Amino acid sequence: MRPESLLCKTGKGQDEIAKRAVLHSRVLRNVLLLVDGKRDVQTLRELMQAISAPDDALEQLLALELIAAPAVPESPVTAPAVEEEADSFLHDDDELPSELALEPSSVQSEKINTSADFSSLYEQINGLVSSHLGMIKAYGLQLRIEQCQTPDQLLALLPEIKAALVAKHGEPKAINLLRQLGR
Repeated sequence: MRPESLLCKTGKGQDEIAKRAVLHSRVLRNVLLLVDGKRDVQTLRELMQAISAPDDALEQLLALELIAAPAVPESPVTAPAVEEEADSFLHDDDELPSELALEPSSVQSEKINTSADFSSLYEQINGLVSSHLGMIKAYGLQLRIEQCQTPDQLLALLPEIKAALVAKHGEPKAINLLRQLGR
């Protein structure tokens, strides 16, 4: 496995987080939680040393098909242009995404009702947390994210995620980061 390779959880890996059916080792479960599709193998190995995980933990998770290397996208993904900010997910004075926070749960579910939408929202929220929060705070929130099974459950974590982002980066930057969700 190359050090620069990115690893992500498979569907089986996400089920394992929710159901705790296959892994009986707390350390392997913790390594599975660290795999988020954003960290490369080298970074994961450094984190594994910090939690005293076995050197072959990634290989064990690969063998159990709980993690895999994601397919390389055909075209590079670029950051959204600044002009798109008018249609962004959050506005400066919003506490939560106004399109979702003020609507009944049934309307929220209609807006995000496919597994692809859940996966996309999951990846965006998980990436935001892992990229912009300290390792300890990110780890705690990632545990909560991993337990989510529906878009509503992910959206319910937004106030806690916003509070953590505000504490680390200040409110203007936190709102800007949250605006990028849903694009």
